[in-house]
Amino acid sequence: FGMREYGRAAHVLQQVKELHQSPSAVFLRSYALYLAGEKRKEEEALEVADPVEKCQVKNSELKMLEEELSALHEDRVLDGLGLYLYGITLKGLELKAEARNVLLQSVREFPCNWSAWLDIIAISSDLNDVNDVRRDLDLPNHWMAWFFEAALHLELQRNQDAKELYSKLRGFFPDSSYIISQHATCFYNMRNFDASQTAFDEVRRKDPYRLTGLDTYSNILFVKEQAPALSHLARQAVKIDKYTPEACCIIGNYYSLKAEHEKAVTYFQRALCLNRNFTPAYILMGHEFMEMKNTPAAIDAYRTAVTINQRDYRAWYGLGQTYELLNLHFYALFYYRRAMTLRPDDARMWCAMAQCYDLMDRKQEALKCYEKAHRCGDRERMALPRLARLHRDVGDRRQAAAYYSQMLVQSGHAGLALDSSGGSQPFQHLGSSGLTTDVIEALRFVMLFAAEEGRLAESQACAMRLLDTSGPEKDEAKTMLRNLRQLTPGV
Repeated sequence: FGMREYGRAAHVLQQVKELHQSPSAVFLRSYALYLAGEKRKEEEALEVADPVEKCQVKNSELKMLEEELSALHEDRVLDGLGLYLYGITLKGLELKAEARNVLLQSVREFPCNWSAWLDIIAISSDLNDVNDVRRDLDLPNHWMAWFFEAALHLELQRNQDAKELYSKLRGFFPDSSYIISQHATCFYNMRNFDASQTAFDEVRRKDPYRLTGLDTYSNILFVKEQAPALSHLARQAVKIDKYTPEACCIIGNYYSLKAEHEKAVTYFQRALCLNRNFTPAYILMGHEFMEMKNTPAAIDAYRTAVTINQRDYRAWYGLGQTYELLNLHFYALFYYRRAMTLRPDDARMWCAMAQCYDLMDRKQEALKCYEKAHRCGDRERMALPRLARLHRDVGDRRQAAAYYSQMLVQSGHAGLALDSSGGSQPFQHLGSSGLTTDVIEALRFVMLFAAEEGRLAESQACAMRLLDTSGPEKDEAKTMLRNLRQLTPGV
């Protein structure tokens, strides 16, 4: 067994008399068969070119193992490890509900088997039927259950719940680099990149040779365009162990930031040679193919990621972006919806869906999606301008003015705030520099709408702000100010 001759090990153990009376011997023999099947599966997968077909190659020993272990399970012969093996056998046969029940029995017998907990997380995320973790799964009263619950929340994108649990666990395990890394991942999923980077920096100080999770850290450095820090991280990863998927993804991100997309793809492919189920590499490779305008390859990469992990919203979102680039908005909408169900509080998903609806001339659905995006926070500030324009296009000028006014308040360029009923709040004259295209558009619309409604002071204030621009809006503002002077000679 130690020499990885699994078939031979299973054959030797099969000759042991009264094998079933020893749970350890049963486990070792069955596990040797399972690993022999996994080894053959890997060999067969190497001969398949299509990435999706690779994921469909099955372990040929599973059916026979299921028949043997099922009988032993009914006789209550299996111990914690035997139950674990029976559970992963059922999981391999796609009997997920049954597999989870057996794996839960396994962790009750042997709570410190983290591999069993991870399989329960994978199955529960696929079934998506867990609301109250402890009640629905009947977890054992053991400290490992807290680690499991936090990890499950993180997998299900319940990031706030996961963060709170990891904060509690850190009180008991203050120096655990795993807990700090998971905490950093929570912040990353919540798009709080600064807090996530600080947590990952702490992980690197406490455990400088840890590579697990640092591919996520490299994503943060990539988004923040911190090339020197990413270069240093890549060099450190190569020194620690360059033959790991995480190290390859870090180097790939470095080359991507330098716009050397072909080299980046090479390193992401190398990561997949080391672990063909490493979904972050498929997703990052899909992004690179998008940059290279190779949409068929991008679709293949994203589809493979979805096949491996259907809970990864980034793959669904990437597919949506790819089909949107191809002007196949109905297909893009399908994939954006899948991403939205996984991240219902992410404004980007709602904005992407709204844009598809808008291009399909389904204005009302687009409005609802943009409104939901606005309620979800909309850190990128995409929803408000599009909400205002959509209401303007459908003829609801009053609501459009209210949204344009919110844009002005949000941008810090004006404090004019018309509510949906047409009322206004006092105008505050703020700084005049740095007017963006959206702010200019908002000032122009509010200027005209306020004049139509007879609120001349607000209209004049917007016109004064537009005098700082250099486009046609400046001439409109001058004309508006002349008209206002004629209407109110005292102004």
